Amino acid sequence: MIRTSCAGAVAAAILAASQPAAAAGTAAEAEVADPASTTAQQQVLAVEDEWVDAEIRRDEATLRRVLDERFTLNHGNGTTTGKEEAIAGVLKWNLITETITERSVLVDGDTAVVFGTANFVFPAEGTNSGTSAARYMTIYVKRDGGWRALALHMSARAPQ
Repeated sequence: MIRTSCAGAVAAAILAASQPAAAAGTAAEAEVADPASTTAQQQVLAVEDEWVDAEIRRDEATLRRVLDERFTLNHGNGTTTGKEEAIAGVLKWNLITETITERSVLVDGDTAVVFGTANFVFPAEGTNSGTSAARYMTIYVKRDGGWRALALHMSARAPQ
């Protein structure tokens, strides 16, 4: 997602900007103080839910709408792919379900960062299913009035 150094810099800037607000009170207090941020958080999470649904249904049109033209995926193995490669990969999946948990979102103007855990279930030969769990960070940008995924970093979740 364009390229890791840019995504990392944006994420670091957003995290740094969010630190004083977090110190001022609880998350609930911050939401009451800034309803626009709460609305933006809800909008970003709604787009992410559309993205997850599009992966499960292999809905190419929705994937193209949700992913920014400059979208870059930074895989846990250190490789990167762009929007076209990412969509082509999803269209080949035989994903049974994807569950998102432990999600939090930080919004700063027209940029948002979502942290979470994704649990994937794929058919596995000789068993009911194969599972995979990953921690992720997605950077969203607001363009033309809508939120779009600019960058995604995924890495294997540590065993619990």
